[in-house]
Amino acid sequence: MAIDTRTAGVAWTGSAGVLGGEFARWFGTRGLFHLVFWLLMIDGWLYFTVVTKHMPFGGLGYQSLISMLLLFVPPAAIVLAEATVIGEYRSGVASWTVSKPVPRWGYVGGKLAGLWVGLSVAAIFIPGLVAYWWLPKVQPYRFVTPEAPPLGRFLIALSVVSLIVAFFITMTAFLGTLIRRRGVVALIVLVAYFFMRIPPRWLWTGWDTYTPAGLTSAQPGAWNPVAGFIYGDPLGATSAVVWTIVASLAFAAGAALIYQRLEL
Repeated sequence: MAIDTRTAGVAWTGSAGVLGGEFARWFGTRGLFHLVFWLLMIDGWLYFTVVTKHMPFGGLGYQSLISMLLLFVPPAAIVLAEATVIGEYRSGVASWTVSKPVPRWGYVGGKLAGLWVGLSVAAIFIPGLVAYWWLPKVQPYRFVTPEAPPLGRFLIALSVVSLIVAFFITMTAFLGTLIRRRGVVALIVLVAYFFMRIPPRWLWTGWDTYTPAGLTSAQPGAWNPVAGFIYGDPLGATSAVVWTIVASLAFAAGAALIYQRLEL
């Protein structure tokens, strides 16, 4: 069967247009709003916990930063992905978009990639690097001034946090195309997120090997593996990194496949 290269080119151009539109939103007013919000949320609260006696995150600097990112950003990603997939499906925006020369897989992929990149930049990398700069310059309330970890390890840790966010974005998208009920989808993914943060003893023992649980959970009184990694601890849960990537790609592919069959 001959491939219509002109049609394929139009499809790819349309898909790139969806991604470009998402980037334009994230690097415009929407992105500025998120950037200000996350700088206040992450850096503002971190500064408060470091220089005062109130230390809900331990007041230890960079490990606290990673813990805060893992606590706040994935739930936000779940809510935003839900609005992107289910919200636009219900509002008719998705139907209007794919009525143009945009393949459905390109629409789903562009939306998810734009959300992941935009949120990672605004909520993880910029607040993280800002904190990397100012933390050694402040005087903590109870501890010595935090020593900056190697920048390479720090960037890898931020990238792992971003990967975890990608997992929850794609998981939400997959369940959103499958169930299409916002409250149900949010509940399922948030419960999964909670179990990955604090895995119950009775849960399947492979949970931390094949999901981000191996990167986010920790024993009581200990840092999670990503937070410990920035100061030299080995990232023992490397299998969790690999399987998180595999699962994210599988969720994204599943969401695109199901979207192909939806009535818009």
